[in-house]
Amino acid sequence: MTKAELRITYKKKRSQLTETEINSLNAGLLQQLSKFDWKDVHYLHTFLPIAKQNEPDMWSFITNIKIYSPAVHIVVSRSEPKDHSMKHFLLEDRIELAENAWGIIEPMEGETIAETALDVVLVPLLVADKAGNRIGYGKGFYDRFLAKCRPDCRKIGISLFDPVEKIEDVGPLDVPMDIIVTPRLIYTIS
Repeated sequence: MTKAELRITYKKKRSQLTETEINSLNAGLLQQLSKFDWKDVHYLHTFLPIAKQNEPDMWSFITNIKIYSPAVHIVVSRSEPKDHSMKHFLLEDRIELAENAWGIIEPMEGETIAETALDVVLVPLLVADKAGNRIGYGKGFYDRFLAKCRPDCRKIGISLFDPVEKIEDVGPLDVPMDIIVTPRLIYTIS
């Protein structure tokens, strides 16, 4: 299937999940993410979920990291719609967060962190294929962002759904994931 077909299919699938199903899937994601060893990670970038889109709930993961891996610095982004870029901020207790026009909770200001400082980026996705290619919302924010990260930065896609076999129209600017985490399994891309 193409990106456009998969985007329509998986947005619909995600929108049809019940609250009970979402809670169960989020619990599975948290369990899978708890299997990672975060001790060598200094800066971990995560997304803040769009609740109305039934995106994976990363708040529980953030809480776990703060409790069990307090040396890890959590980084979150603010979208810059004018140029489809992202600006990254250290997630501190005192940081002011606000909802943007797309329903994304974002930092207003704070200590900025360069893409090259990031050790791991957790990437939201609707679905991915078995080669690590991802389907997001189609604006290219994450591909532009990930292209600026160090080559050794681990890119971990977070999805409520298992990967599909293949995305037909992967482009040269698409940045594949190194790992896909789903509520059932962790897929390491070779």
